[in-house]
Amino acid sequence: MERASLRPVPQRPSAPVDPAAALAHVEGTLPGLDEAGRRALALVDLVGRTPPQVCAETGIAEPDLADALARARKALRRAAFPLPGSGWCERAERLLSDELDGALADPGPRRLAAHLANCDRCVEHERRLWQARDQLVLSFEQARAPAPAPQVADEPDPEPVEVPDPEPLRLVEVPAPAEPAEPEPAEPEPAMPVPATPEPAEPLPAAAESRLSLRGVAWAASMAVAVLLAIVSLALTIYAIAGGGF
Repeated sequence: MERASLRPVPQRPSAPVDPAAALAHVEGTLPGLDEAGRRALALVDLVGRTPPQVCAETGIAEPDLADALARARKALRRAAFPLPGSGWCERAERLLSDELDGALADPGPRRLAAHLANCDRCVEHERRLWQARDQLVLSFEQARAPAPAPQVADEPDPEPVEVPDPEPLRLVEVPAPAEPAEPEPAEPEPAMPVPATPEPAEPLPAAAESRLSLRGVAWAASMAVAVLLAIVSLALTIYAIAGGGF
């Protein structure tokens, strides 16, 4: 039977993988697998490290790491696709595991080719192993994907509000502005009375003026005599007070 061709590049996670998260996922998928097998399968098939890198990191020898990888991959295939086997098939599965890692040395390739040419069961094992490894990667990707955001229920559309039809436009006649009435002529205000200018007094006759002049002189003389008498009376009073006599 013709051997199924291996894919040149195995499926890997799409982003860098935390080794602790990968180990926890393998432990949850294969709880019965031993610690060495879980670590080898997580670091090589999920994290993407090569067997020499894992040996340098963990200090495990390369033959021991190869045995652990073979056990882990056999357990992974059995968990997904059980197959009967024999002693030769057990050795062929180890050779297939080494070939997947590019670590199959002579005369391993010739022995594996001879066995697969006559063992349909191991050909099926090889095909199922690839499928089981792909499922392991996909389940790990789904497990570490962020949870989708909760969907908010769509709010019901608001009920339409009926808008009354607008009233038809009506033409309104605007009356023309009334012309302003001409102002009536204002009545003339009554003129203020002008005070009459006093007429000049008529001049007195000469005889009258002479009499007035004489009266003034007589009055002046009388006033002078009265003042003189008052002075004399005041002087006599002072003298009498002082003790004089006549």
